[in-house]
Amino acid sequence: MHRTFLITWNPRVYAWSDLRRDVARVRRAGSLETDWSCARSKQVRRGDRIFLLRQGVEPRGIVASGWATSDWYEGPGWRRAGVPCNYFDVSLDVLLDAEGGAILPREALSHGVLARMYWDTQVSGTRIPDAVARELEKAWRPFARRGRGRGTG
Repeated sequence: MHRTFLITWNPRVYAWSDLRRDVARVRRAGSLETDWSCARSKQVRRGDRIFLLRQGVEPRGIVASGWATSDWYEGPGWRRAGVPCNYFDVSLDVLLDAEGGAILPREALSHGVLARMYWDTQVSGTRIPDAVARELEKAWRPFARRGRGRGTG
């Protein structure tokens, strides 16, 4: 079984200026190839499942899912020059616009098996325990159907 990781995005820290275009691209093409920072984590490997949690400002919650298409690698820091951080390549199979539609809300992650995970981490690249990951996949299913492109249905 693959491992599952949580990556984070805070719109106050990083302005995703082309988010709406990227959401439309995923709906149309079925995926979006990009890279994402996993801070200092050296755990993400090609084939791992990825979930993206929007933090900081409401609406907060899970807004994307995908699969790592590379192992982690070191690159230049995006927050402070001269401070490197780790990245991995990812193929997002679902991407939702929290401002323009439904997402899996942060509050929903506080119940049952999902409550076993500390969701409010500020660090991307946190491993989600297998039992929690299975529940997250179930909770994500209705949102995934809405945000997926026709070609991957």
